[in-house]
Amino acid sequence: MIGRYFTRKRDFLGEIMLDAYEKKILKILQRSGRASTQELSEAVGLSPSPCWRRVKRLEEDGYIRRYAAILDGKKLGLRAFAYVQVSLVDHAEDTIARFSLFVEESPQVLECASITGDFDFLLKVVATDPEALEEFIMRDILRLGVVRTTTTNFVLRQMKSAGPFPVGAISA
Repeated sequence: MIGRYFTRKRDFLGEIMLDAYEKKILKILQRSGRASTQELSEAVGLSPSPCWRRVKRLEEDGYIRRYAAILDGKKLGLRAFAYVQVSLVDHAEDTIARFSLFVEESPQVLECASITGDFDFLLKVVATDPEALEEFIMRDILRLGVVRTTTTNFVLRQMKSAGPFPVGAISA
């Protein structure tokens, strides 16, 4: 329904290309997810109705996955952050499924990425203190029965966190 208002350009792979207004909308929403349609429309130079339709299309097309508040972990008592590299015992389907389920169900795992190199996965993990983080690794990760080895790198100081994607670098 939303798509009928726009003539959409597609790239050589058939992916919908963003126009200048949509790029501006995405930049603003990354900085301020609570921006009203009126604020967005004024910032990008569109009237509210077409701006709202573009936001809805960006949501429907999956460019905007969700809206969230960014919290201060230290104020919540979370003082230990680490990156944990994980190597699985094998790459069997049930091994990967068990590990994936563990990651999905563990609130202490903030991020998980499948990686290249000597390890299979990289986890971003949080805990109240270093001892609680060690306990999580020893009790929960290593006792899964599917993890061969881990290497942990504690974060000493966070220099930049969850920066916005460089939307302006996307070709039109």
